[in-house]
Amino acid sequence: MVKTIYTNPSFLGIVWYRISHWLWLNRRNPILFILLIFNRFFYPFIRIYTLLELTPKTMIGEGLYIAHFGPTIIHSGTVAGNNLTLLPGVVIGAAKSGIPTIGNNVSIGAGAVVIGKIKIGDNVRIGANAVVTKDVNDGEVVIGIPARPV
Repeated sequence: MVKTIYTNPSFLGIVWYRISHWLWLNRRNPILFILLIFNRFFYPFIRIYTLLELTPKTMIGEGLYIAHFGPTIIHSGTVAGNNLTLLPGVVIGAAKSGIPTIGNNVSIGAGAVVIGKIKIGDNVRIGANAVVTKDVNDGEVVIGIPARPV
């Protein structure tokens, strides 16, 4: 496990997120709140080492997988289902309209941008460098700028 953490910083980022998220969900407990404050102190170092910006407030289901080391940004208000796969350079962000909601079994390619109050359905594949600004239906594969179904 130590080798995995050392050779794959994304794994460390996911473990840190899961612990931080659990502490955030249980922050009403005084002891856990103190641990959450301690945890927040180390967040900038983890973010720099892993190149992963993923706050405890983000709601992501089971099976989060970040395939390769590289800068990844996920807005704190994002809600994502189970089995989310992200490649390097992904940005999931807010716009004036709101924040994306992502379904189950979604894969987002390297350099892709998902932005605004949109819904990404279940079993969706988003191609590399795609810019998604509109809803994506279940089972679709989208590519391009702006992203369009294949």
